[in-house]
Amino acid sequence: MVSAVTDEPFDDETKRSIAENEVRFRNANERIEDAAELFGVQDTTVPFVCECGRPTCVLVIGATIQEYESVRANPRLFICAPGHEITAGGMGQVVEEKSGFLVVEKLGVAAEVAEANDPR
Repeated sequence: MVSAVTDEPFDDETKRSIAENEVRFRNANERIEDAAELFGVQDTTVPFVCECGRPTCVLVIGATIQEYESVRANPRLFICAPGHEITAGGMGQVVEEKSGFLVVEKLGVAAEVAEANDPR
């Protein structure tokens, strides 16, 4: 279980486990987006969950549907609260800083898991 951002490298099994947690949070955000669209929320900030790999994370990120969709256009991209990005050991890299969240691109094993589990 990952509880903090660390500079220590992870083995492939740990990377896979972290990436699977990130995918679970992304799947939750897909359902949040569906509900927001059902209620006609387009230009309003929507409360999405942080898509970091910490299994107990409960942080909420405010983003518009358009902002979320720009991240979801690439299955390797995830939204994370600042300080929750897990990039150690080639897990990923921050590719964009937005107001209130970071966009993290998954690399290596984490990218493989993200792409294989993309619901789109």
